[in-house]
Amino acid sequence: MRNLRATGVFLVILAAALALSSCSGSPSGNGNPGTSQQATVFTVGTDAPLPSVISCQILVSGVTLNNGTTNVPVLTTPQVVDFAQLSGLHQLLDLNAVPTGTYTSATVTLANPVIGFIDTTQNPPAINTINGTLTQSSVTVNFANPFVLNVADLVGLRMEFDLRQSLQTDANGQVTGMVNPIFHMQLLDATNSEVSIDDFPGGVVGVTGDASFVVQGPKGRHWTVQTNTSTVFDDPSEPVSSFTTNTIVQVSGQLDPVSKDINATEVEVVSDDKFFLAGLFTSIRPPSGPATQADLYVRAELPDITGIQDGQITTLSLNGSETYKIANINNPITTLLFNNSLLAAGQSVGVGGSLVTNNGVPTLTVHRVVLRRQGQGGRWVPGSTVVQNGNAGSFQFTDKWTTGVLLPNPLTVYTTNATAFINLSGLSALTGAQPIPLRVVGFSFMDSATNTPAMVARAVEQVTN
Repeated sequence: MRNLRATGVFLVILAAALALSSCSGSPSGNGNPGTSQQATVFTVGTDAPLPSVISCQILVSGVTLNNGTTNVPVLTTPQVVDFAQLSGLHQLLDLNAVPTGTYTSATVTLANPVIGFIDTTQNPPAINTINGTLTQSSVTVNFANPFVLNVADLVGLRMEFDLRQSLQTDANGQVTGMVNPIFHMQLLDATNSEVSIDDFPGGVVGVTGDASFVVQGPKGRHWTVQTNTSTVFDDPSEPVSSFTTNTIVQVSGQLDPVSKDINATEVEVVSDDKFFLAGLFTSIRPPSGPATQADLYVRAELPDITGIQDGQITTLSLNGSETYKIANINNPITTLLFNNSLLAAGQSVGVGGSLVTNNGVPTLTVHRVVLRRQGQGGRWVPGSTVVQNGNAGSFQFTDKWTTGVLLPNPLTVYTTNATAFINLSGLSALTGAQPIPLRVVGFSFMDSATNTPAMVARAVEQVTN
């Protein structure tokens, strides 16, 4: 099974970031690291994009926690992480035991940066890449306050890679290939939303009960997933009891401090018959009406399919017989909002279906297309806010980040009374004469009124750092 690269963003994907969560305890107590008493650390990834930069793949060869005398590793196996795709979402990377004690900093060791760009001068758009050069291969970040890990604590190490500041540009704003890695890191209690888990992909290994199952995630680790009556399933016709070893899911939730299982808030079935691809639509053909072809920039794949690579574009054939869903929303009316006539470049999707290989040549037949959450970074357009009722309304947004070159500028963002506002009192706080830096996480839909893509926000955050 191929290592599935992180596809979310918390981006913070700020100005680009990777979030690592570490299982450890509350910030109380004291003491030095011991040899027999341990806490647990899990790793989560997040990032922030840059204009036209669709990927920034870097080998993370090590992550350690430091107490002044001892360095404790919290990343078991080196992983290639694409820092440009985690915009406002968090990706779980690893989970490790750590000696109890007081920790003051974290160090990340890096290698082999590869930067990918969307070239929209070609039709359809293409991906160009350059091999980057690191100005330093190891970065240590001091925590704002020492963090104490107590016995049996579960804590998250949130590590954000600041893409905007890390990728060096010339006088014309073009990326030069020099990478000066800048990170922001925090140790946070496992219940903190900043180290929650978004869209964690895995192949089902087995069902362990009416409400629990085991998946194989990145690097082959097995994770137990627990669901309950509050868990949202995108397809209620496929309960846990129907899962087989052909089922591939994406799970959102939090790690349980005691069991270390994933307590799922959302379970999305992305495939139940052999293959799964996750990524970004870069071209839809024809551009209006029922689509017959879609170009997908691949960010993750299961299994490892011959001829398809992470970081490259593959063309998928569509005929309208596919099932179209919106991730983690099980209302049948969603088919009116997302179907093969409402596809657009810039949408983040998961694609599943059957895989048949004859004489080494794979044939993919798409059975399911799921619209997924994505993060966008940019600035609020002064004077564009429309408040209809409470936090329900809209605003205009200049999207200067990863997929901004594929979406309208300015982009219309719709909000509801369920939209979370972070560092803002609500929709009405988007006011004044100056642009406000924002990160928006939500779904990209085709607006039937304008026949152009728009975004429905689940969260709107004012970026303060």
